[in-house]
Amino acid sequence: MKKIVTGLGLLLAVAPAAYAQQDSGLYMGGRIGPSFLEDSCVSDTDCGDQELGAGIITGYDFNDWFALEGTYDYLGRFDTEFDTFKASGDLTALTLAPKLSYHVKPDTALYGKVGGAMWNFNSNAGDRDDVSLMGAIGVDHQATDKLNLRLEYQHINDMDDGNFSSVDNNLVTVGMTYHFGRTASEPMTEAMVEEPVMAEPEPVQEPEPVAEPQSIVLSEAGETEMFGFDKATLSEQAVASLQPLVDRLLKHEEATATIVGHTDSQGPAAYNQTLSEERAQVVADVFLDAGIAAERLTVMGKGESAPTATNETADGRAKNRRVEVTSPEFVYVEVN
Repeated sequence: MKKIVTGLGLLLAVAPAAYAQQDSGLYMGGRIGPSFLEDSCVSDTDCGDQELGAGIITGYDFNDWFALEGTYDYLGRFDTEFDTFKASGDLTALTLAPKLSYHVKPDTALYGKVGGAMWNFNSNAGDRDDVSLMGAIGVDHQATDKLNLRLEYQHINDMDDGNFSSVDNNLVTVGMTYHFGRTASEPMTEAMVEEPVMAEPEPVQEPEPVAEPQSIVLSEAGETEMFGFDKATLSEQAVASLQPLVDRLLKHEEATATIVGHTDSQGPAAYNQTLSEERAQVVADVFLDAGIAAERLTVMGKGESAPTATNETADGRAKNRRVEVTSPEFVYVEVN
């Protein structure tokens, strides 16, 4: 009897510790149901072999499928009759066994236990106690975040201490357990399936506005007077023809211009080079006078080195006396 009391004390002692651990796998509960004692009489005499049993359950869940569980049960008051022993008394048992579970649903599991049972028969003829093999099967259902319901069949085999001889006990119970450390985010078992993360579509970038390149050629081959022979003075008509490019640079600060002067081949090459530079600068002055910064202009002369026509005729030489003004492509910012 002392062994049973000691074991019961250990089971009850774990309950306060469970409250102190928020992440504990400890659980505790109770159960009740019919208890049957087989082979308790040597004759066919009715020994009262069916009683109401009840007990407490405590255990620790290591994971979803493995736990260590202990029970203390009052199995009933039975009358026994053997060749050398006849008595009436209370039968109790303390069991300890691993509990292996198989989940048929996320919240419902079938389980089995095989372990030892320390039993005691406290009778009018004295105490009888020993350790026997115990096995159990059952179904466990998670009803709420904290509570489980269970149905279990338990068998204690061959309870024999020499006088209390070869008796088996069968216990069928319904029970409830409270799981101290379990929360709603920690179900009994369920594979976590991550929802597919849909990639955010890349934002569609509107094409940047681009200004197309624009150019003007001031040439003496046209009807508009540009430069006289051997002159670097720009006519009023030529200034007017430059206005579209001037407006372009005034409207868009991103715009730039390249101004290149050319001559025919009449006269010394060095002189022609200087003349082409002067004519290019005269054109550049139109942009500067309009308020366009000098760093936005590229000004150069190429003399007689880049003709577009023959220098053998008057018409060809007139085409070669020219100033080319080019404003390249650029990206600009639209102002609403």
